[in-house]
Amino acid sequence: MWTLDITTLFLTLFLINVVLTLMLFMFWRSKKTHVGFRTWMLALLVASCGYFLYVLDGAVPVLFSSTVANLLIALSVMMRLDSTRRYFQSQRLSRFIYAALIPAALLLFYFIIITDSIVIRGVIIGLLIVPSFLAASLIAIQSREPETRSLRYSFAAALMVTAIFWTAITMIAAITPGDHSIEGEPINLIFFLVTILMDVISTSSFLMLNMARTQGELRESEMRYRNLADNLPDYVLVHTGEVILYSNPAATRLMDPSLDSLAGRSIYTFLTPESAEICRAAVVAYSKGEIPIPPNEIDIRLQDGTIRHCMIRTVKIEYKRIPAYLAVITDITERKAAEDALFRANRKLTILSSITRHDIKNQLTALSAYLGLSAENTDSGSPAPEYINKAIRIAEIMGHQIDFTKIYEEMGTTAPAWQNVSASIRRAVDSLPMRDVKVETDRSDLEIYADPLFEKVFYNLIDNALNYGGKGMTTIRITSKVTVTGLVITCEDDGVGIPYPDKSQLFDQGYGKHTGLGLFLSRDILLITGITITETGEPGKGARFEMAVPKGEYRITSGLAGGNNQTRSFAGK
Repeated sequence: MWTLDITTLFLTLFLINVVLTLMLFMFWRSKKTHVGFRTWMLALLVASCGYFLYVLDGAVPVLFSSTVANLLIALSVMMRLDSTRRYFQSQRLSRFIYAALIPAALLLFYFIIITDSIVIRGVIIGLLIVPSFLAASLIAIQSREPETRSLRYSFAAALMVTAIFWTAITMIAAITPGDHSIEGEPINLIFFLVTILMDVISTSSFLMLNMARTQGELRESEMRYRNLADNLPDYVLVHTGEVILYSNPAATRLMDPSLDSLAGRSIYTFLTPESAEICRAAVVAYSKGEIPIPPNEIDIRLQDGTIRHCMIRTVKIEYKRIPAYLAVITDITERKAAEDALFRANRKLTILSSITRHDIKNQLTALSAYLGLSAENTDSGSPAPEYINKAIRIAEIMGHQIDFTKIYEEMGTTAPAWQNVSASIRRAVDSLPMRDVKVETDRSDLEIYADPLFEKVFYNLIDNALNYGGKGMTTIRITSKVTVTGLVITCEDDGVGIPYPDKSQLFDQGYGKHTGLGLFLSRDILLITGITITETGEPGKGARFEMAVPKGEYRITSGLAGGNNQTRSFAGK
């Protein structure tokens, strides 16, 4: 007749713990879990190893199998306490508690080698296991999660029952004489059966606690996002690509105030035909797995025929376990109206300034002509010619200032483009009276991404050098150097330089002997694409302007004549 022996009991415990470990592992890999879940799973694995050593009793030395098996089982229980503490209190178990395993191991070896006592070994292990089970059950009971009260109580009860049975068996063994081996006590069979049942109940309860917390967080998340959508001023729609599943109050009030919700209506009934095509194209693109469609402008037709201009952003989501699309619609009607009004106002101002500039320039041209004739017809001894020449100079300055308004008006109105530095310098040199001054550049394959007025920068720098560099100036050098932060273009001359007191005002509007607009204009042209300009020369050794070009705003082309590190000289006409 078959009888239940110790090997069969430990093999059953081993197999059940392995099954529970695999169950938790599959859940951990496929579902969301919370802190402490993995520790509980590893605790079951450790316990399985301890039970397996008991199954191998006789195949390995008893000193090793019994001691290590007991320590592994105690470690498993302590890990369950750690897991419970992490889950309910978000705190780890102190390392000093785990350190209790060290003296326990020494005592176990002592009571096997020196004094063989099953009872004392059971007491030692019980002093580790029972407090851990009781502490874990108390943590679960004291937790403030009313929605999981029944699960927490069943979890705590399973741990507490195991602790009580272990305490009872240890006390019976300590009080009553006789054979206290596992086979020698009938109550041990009951203890094993209770242990198996409590392992299943506690692990199942812990798994369901994780599932309940996940469901609770999901409900909270849905409530939070529902409240957010309900209170957004933007129009929020969830639809299948055709039928609306959810509409927030703002969207309902706009499209059909007579309804409580737009659910069940077709989304395209509220759109103009052109906007409906845009939305259908976005849905088709998403259905094919293409990247998210950028925001598009659409028009919503209201019941009274009014058109509202909107910006729509659509993403693919899952709504109540079915594929759907979330559309967030922002009303930009007022913004577009303001933009149109601003555009019209700017256009009117541009036309007005163009006409005014043209008329004033015509009058200045006539004034300059009459002043020139007056200077020719004045007696040589009279001071009138000097006054007339000053008036002519004033008229010229006014003409330059009017020309500047046209240039400044055009600045930034055209998109930046790649421009060859060498070609820009050549055009600037060709339009200036260079005298005997030559301009040298170090390469012809450098291009800068800048405003179309970029050529004016070199024109102003060279013109500035010609005006202030002195009669001894012979050369203007324009070189470039790649740095860690980008590229530095240097424009330097061998003239008299700029005095230190003047450096801080160089780029101020109106500073200078002439119009005072050249360097001011150059700085603003460069700033359009993030290029900065500074003056770093030394007085008496020439002026030196450095333009810092950010990374990505310059490039070196290939196949152009001259190439890198080849100095080229330009001379004026």
